This record gives sequence, structure tokens and C-alpha cells, in this order.
Amino acid sequence: MKQWVIKILAALLIVVLIFGVGTYFYVQKTLSEANITLLEEKTKNLIGPTTPVGAAIQFKEGALISKEEFRFFYLVSTESLPYDVYLRNQREDGVLEDVPASSRHFLVRSDFQLQPLIKNDCQDLFCFKHYASFDFIPPLFWKGIIAVEDARFLEHFGVDFISISRAFVANLKSLRFEQGGSTISQQLVKNLFFTNEKTIQRKINEIIVSIYIEQKFPKEKILEAYLNEFQWGGLQGIRVKGFYAASLFYFSKRPQDLTPYEISILVSLLKGPSYFSPLNHIDRLKNRSDVVFDKMVEKKDIPNRNDLKWSQKDWDNFQRQIKDREKSKYFLQLWSMPKENSYALNFYERFVLAQKVHEIRSKIFERYPEQAKDFAVKVLIKSLAEVADGESSQFYYYSKTERNLQRAIEDETHQVGSTLKPILYQILTKSDFSLSDEVSTGPISLNLTSGVWSPKEAGTVKETEVTLKDALLKSYNRPVIHLVNSYGFDKMETELDPYFPMMKKPLKEFPAQLLGSMEMSLAQLANAFEKFIKVSCEDLYLGNKTEDESVLYALSNPTQTTVARHLDPIFRNLRFFGKTGTTNSGFDNWYVAFDGKYLAMVWVGTEGNRGIKGLSLYGSTTAFQVYQSFFRDRGQRFNAFGCNLISGIR
Repeated sequence: MKQWVIKILAALLIVVLIFGVGTYFYVQKTLSEANITLLEEKTKNLIGPTTPVGAAIQFKEGALISKEEFRFFYLVSTESLPYDVYLRNQREDGVLEDVPASSRHFLVRSDFQLQPLIKNDCQDLFCFKHYASFDFIPPLFWKGIIAVEDARFLEHFGVDFISISRAFVANLKSLRFEQGGSTISQQLVKNLFFTNEKTIQRKINEIIVSIYIEQKFPKEKILEAYLNEFQWGGLQGIRVKGFYAASLFYFSKRPQDLTPYEISILVSLLKGPSYFSPLNHIDRLKNRSDVVFDKMVEKKDIPNRNDLKWSQKDWDNFQRQIKDREKSKYFLQLWSMPKENSYALNFYERFVLAQKVHEIRSKIFERYPEQAKDFAVKVLIKSLAEVADGESSQFYYYSKTERNLQRAIEDETHQVGSTLKPILYQILTKSDFSLSDEVSTGPISLNLTSGVWSPKEAGTVKETEVTLKDALLKSYNRPVIHLVNSYGFDKMETELDPYFPMMKKPLKEFPAQLLGSMEMSLAQLANAFEKFIKVSCEDLYLGNKTEDESVLYALSNPTQTTVARHLDPIFRNLRFFGKTGTTNSGFDNWYVAFDGKYLAMVWVGTEGNRGIKGLSLYGSTTAFQVYQSFFRDRGQRFNAFGCNLISGIR
């Protein structure tokens, strides 16, 4: 053989070897960067569709629960029965009963428990996913995906060159990109390991990893990962990932309860969740779903029956329900719930509280859309009863989940309004006055270093004199100053110091603090009222006062207080201590309550620009409404008002 031929062959061999070695290392680098172990971790175990988190939820005899809230919560629990079957059983067993006075509520006739919540497997912010293995995926899901996305899935090795060729010809004819030709494996790889960047290198990497995972994993595991990892759009401010979450979000059903046509709708949405959105593009989704359904009929995956298809009425109902759920945002409240266990509130109570906060904020947003972004709600609930070692006695809630919860409750301060008046009256009636004494409601002026100061009333007061009890119940301002002026500002300052160490001194130069200009955090105000309640109960226990002489009991009949006009019919018959507070501008609105066990602090207000016009908001129409609706619907009996459960009483 001639020398030049040998040299050419040798050069070609070197090129082939270099190319081969380069290709090997490129493939290894691509596989390493793709982090295949991520897929191995997701698919190596058999994971059921009801992986729980937390403990079972206890519901107590005599409690009320909202039908809609309970239905949703059941849906995301690990109970196995369809909701309609479960509800029928509970009614037949006399556990749940419709309330004649309220079509929106169930009455709990006997104690029962609901199995724990399903686990949210999505680690991202504002995302929900519940992972389930292939064995638990309804077959129509993966059959529908294969029918419309990758008909040759069971035959190819990760890349379908027939589909690629067909797509290439179609795109060439139309002179634009209409078809992709990607297999299910390629779509999974792109979704898990790569971006949507349309480059040749990314496509090559995608093909390499797709071929690799087809050799490493069985087809059912690839389908499992595909159906659990793909995003089905976003609803209620939450990204919907996986078939299980899609079933819950779009149909309020578990996957096993979906009809064939409902599955065809979810399969259709995968093509483009935004493009086929039922909120904005219902006609597109309808047409696409018919195509998918017909394809599944053609593949003999479902029977050829027109009655399985939706009518226009079904589509109208579907869109209305989606819009209602989008407005209620149940999943957003579920996601925003603190995940740690808490003695003070169980998971259902936390969900209900978040939902009630959402409802009151939505009403405020409708009235003041320009200030909407600054509105917030804070809640502190603390049990004053004995707690077991290691258990928490309190619960914090803050509607702005992106901010620090502890700092919001313990450090950030707000003007307290009239909330502190019960503490003032308790001190005043300790020796010098009684609730039956009368006090003037007339004007009063004080000569301060800063000038003359005269307190004003929020409204018109017709009486010239009222009893201390009436002044307290109606939250009048001037009687407070008359009483403290008579009692002595220095003396009152000494008495108030243990309750309000942050108080400006001397008190006689800052008397507006007595009417609510003092600023406190929820935790600080809670500490003051815990002391107030324990002092009140000790006085009763030691016989120093009767219930008729107690400030705590004077405010225990809500029909006689400032919330009387806003009471739910059910709450009119309950007894609990409660006091509203509102600043003059309406930027701070409070409700402080004690039901015999739980001390609750609710603040509703704006944290942003306070240079705007005052808001027509009051503690009775905002903070109290959060308290009332939550304690009514939380699934627990309302506690008997009194001092019997309070720990630390001598």
C-alpha cells in the first residue's frame, strides 16, 4: 500500500479516535450536568397518592363548620372515599347535620376526626404538587398523553426519528415552526434538566439524556415522572404541578374520580396551560379537548359514546366554578399556612383563619383599591390554659407571608385605639370607683406643657352623665379623662407601668395615650391583657369582686358592646370578653377577645403610606369580623366563658 494512503488512513483513525473520545467525554459531561440522580430519587420508591403530613384533625360535638371550607379541606386530606360518599355516611350516622338557620353550615353532632392532609411535594414558592407512583396513576392519564403527544412512545428508544422527519417536512411546507417531534422522554428531560432555550446544543444535550434515561428506566417510570413533574398552569396564585394537583385545582376531584372527558381536558391543558386557560380561553380548550377525546376513542382507550362528552352547559358550569375557586383562593390559603405543628391551632383551624382573613381583605380591597397593597392582617391566639411540656401555647398569623412573621407580631407596633380601656377601668374600680358610679360625658380640658388639650368623642353623646359600665360598653373617651383626672395621673401612671412599660412619661403630659395613641405590638398587647385577665380572675376567686363588679364580665355580653350591630345570629347567644379599637384615621383596627381559654388579638390595617385620606374602617367591621367568622367555623366548640381553665390562678 502506498505511503500516502497509509498516512490518510492513520489521520482518519486519529480523527475518529479524537471524535470518539471527545464524544464520550461530552456525553459524560452532559449526563453529569443533567443530574440524573434527581430522577432516580423521584422514581425509586412506591409512593401512594395519600402521603400525609401532620396529625388527624379533630372536630368537636356542638361545633359549626362551613360546608364549602370543609369540602375543600376534605379534598386535600388523605381520606379515601369520594366526598359525596363520605358526606352521605356522616349524615346517615348522625355525625353531621344541616343547620336550618344557615344553609352554609354543618352542625357537628358528635366528635369525629378527619385524616391528615396530603403532602405538598413542591419545594418552590407558591407551588403545589403531590407525587404519586405509576401504580396509582389512572391509566387514562398516560394513555391520553401517549395518544396525543407520542404515539410511538412504547416503541422508540427516547428519540423518534420518524416523528422528527414528519415534523421537519410539515415545518418546511409551512415555512414556520409548527411541530416539534419531541418524545415524552425528551419533553421530560427538557422540563427537568434544561431550559426552553432553542439552540442546537440544547437539543443535542436533550437527545443524549433522553436516550440514556430510556436505557436506565422502564417506560412506566418515565411516564410517572412526566405526569408528576409537568406544570398544569397556575391558579389562585399557585403553580399547579403534576396530575394530582391538576385534578384538585381544576375539578376539585381526586384523579381516580375524574371522568374520561375531564381527563381529556387535563391532557389538553398540558399542550399550553396559558394558551388553553379555562379562565381566559375556554373555547380553545373546548376544541382541543374534543380532539384529544376523539383521539382516545380512536385508540380504543375509551368507548365511543357521545354522552361522555360535555355539553355547553357543562362547559359554562366548569368556567363558573373555576372563576369561583379563583376568587376564593382556597389553595393559596392552604399553601400559606405555617407548616409547623402548633398546639394552639390545628391545620384545619389555620386554614379557616387564613380564609377568613382573605375574605375580609377582599372586601376592603373592593372599597380601597389604591391602598390594597398596603393592607395587612395580624393575628395572635394564645391559650391561657395549662399546656403539656414541649407544646406551644400560642399561634401567630401574618397575611404578608413574604415578610418576617415573628418580627411582625412581636416587634412592629401600631396605635392601639380604645383596646386598653378595660385595663384602665379595672384599675379605676379596684378601690376608688365602681361600675355603677356615674361620670360626666361633658367636655374637659387639660393644661399641658405643649398647650391646652381636649379629648373628643367619635360620635354624638346625648347623655350628660353615664355609669362607668355604660361608658366602658360604649367606649366613650371623655369619661376616661374625667375619671383619671379625679383618680390622679401620677397614681394611674404607677398602676399602668406593669402593663405598658413603653408608655411615655409623665403620663399627665401625654394623656392621649389613655385614649389609644400608645403604640404596641400584638405580643405586647397580649401580655398586657393576659395580666388583666389573670388579675380579674384572681379578684373573683379571692372574693374581692363579684361578676357584676368585674370589668372582664361587664364586656362579656357582645349584644351590649360596640360590636352589637355586627353580630352573627349564632354569636348573639354566646358570651365572651371582647373590646374593639380604632384609630381616628381608620388605619389601625383591633379586636381583643377572650372566650374562657383563648386570648385573641386581631389587627387589621395599613402598613404603607399614611398620608392618604382616612379610611372608614372600624374594629367592629374588620378585626371583629375575622374573629367572629373564624371562631364560628373552626370546627371546635366555643368555650364556656369564665376563669375555670386559666392556669396560674391562686
